[in-house]
Amino acid sequence: MTRPPEPHAAARASWLPIIGCYLAGVLAAAQLGKMSALAPLIAADLQLSLTTVAIAISLLEIGGATLGVVAGAAASRLGLAGSLLGSLLCLAVAAAGSGLAQSGAALLAWRLLEAVAYLGVVVTAPVLIVRAAHDTHIGPAMALWSTFVPVGIAFGAWGWSQAAALSDWRTAMFAGAGLAAAALAVGAASAASRWRASAVARARRDTSAGASASASTSASISASTRASASAGERPPTRTVAAPVDIATWWLSVSFGGYATFEVGLLALLPLYLTREAGVSAAEAGRWAALAALATIAGSAAAALWLRRGVSPRWPVLLSLFVPAAMLFGVFTTAPQAGTAAVLAVVLNALSGAYPSFAFAWLPRAAGGAAQLVRANGIFTQFGASGSLLGPPLMAWCVERFGWASAPWLGLALTVPAAFFAMKALRRLQVRATEPAQPPAAPAGPGATAGPTRPRSAAAPAP
Repeated sequence: MTRPPEPHAAARASWLPIIGCYLAGVLAAAQLGKMSALAPLIAADLQLSLTTVAIAISLLEIGGATLGVVAGAAASRLGLAGSLLGSLLCLAVAAAGSGLAQSGAALLAWRLLEAVAYLGVVVTAPVLIVRAAHDTHIGPAMALWSTFVPVGIAFGAWGWSQAAALSDWRTAMFAGAGLAAAALAVGAASAASRWRASAVARARRDTSAGASASASTSASISASTRASASAGERPPTRTVAAPVDIATWWLSVSFGGYATFEVGLLALLPLYLTREAGVSAAEAGRWAALAALATIAGSAAAALWLRRGVSPRWPVLLSLFVPAAMLFGVFTTAPQAGTAAVLAVVLNALSGAYPSFAFAWLPRAAGGAAQLVRANGIFTQFGASGSLLGPPLMAWCVERFGWASAPWLGLALTVPAAFFAMKALRRLQVRATEPAQPPAAPAGPGATAGPTRPRSAAAPAP
């Protein structure tokens, strides 16, 4: 008799696909960091304006900003794992095409394909993470996922700037294409291995169940016939997906405002340091990478806070308003390169706490497991909209009013982000004290409500 796997071994094994999905997200987000780091070189080579470069940076998010909800549903129908692999393929092709671009229009066209690939990764990977995670690991796994954007931006800004310093920006693009192709190969091999293991397990189950199934077939048919005769034939059921909770929308709006502020800052920081502080493109890329990477400190602090099971109200407010205030020391009319860069690193370390809280709240804000795919699509769409809007909005503000206007824009974005974050938090706290609701009534003849994961009464309040 085969012994079942120990719970701890199963929990450890669940982290392997989680790490794989996380690394795919990091690679996708690196496409945002690489463009920020290479922007000074590309702008000089292709004769692009600041606003055009900012659009090229933020264009990665156009798919998520316009099609986040639709993409989540489509990926669910087509298969999440297959959609993730197809997205990695698009990343490789788009990176190679960008290295061959001879004009701003061509660069933007390839950037659109990268946007499709990025969207495919961000709508599939977090759902795959939740499905793979052990019940006790969902919170930490989603907190880890919340760092994929800053880590990816840091990796892209540092790696691609160093590659460009060794050769040129086109060679750096080709290197990125090779990296995406390697990730695709590893992912495809892993998926094939899991498929073979699943097929073998299904075959064994079918073989062992064959004898007992044949013995009960005639009894089942007889019972089914009697039930049909007494109750009449019923039409086939159809599943009606329940709507996501309002907390999803409030949380998504808040995260969109945060993303506008954060991505706008990280995208334009290298340009600010090179044009206003006089540092080299490679050094500016290193500072931008360090600033993005610093958000991991905030994410780790948020994860520790979540484990305490107490309200994160004040940590959330501090992680939003303190960085907005520090922005006034970064963007000045006469910047000191070291001071501005260090302040950017510190404020990003503080602001990194908020996305960890937001991603950890998302599964509960959705209202149930059946709504998680759609909730993630909504959340992705608002976050992508903010990331799409942030760089060109900040660039337009700078071109019109100067770099000193950027902090005021950041503060204006932070106020509504904090407001809606508090609304989402209050909603989750209220729901945590409510008794479990019975399943929704069918929407029509033969309709059933989609399955939901009941909320544990012992689960700590957000």
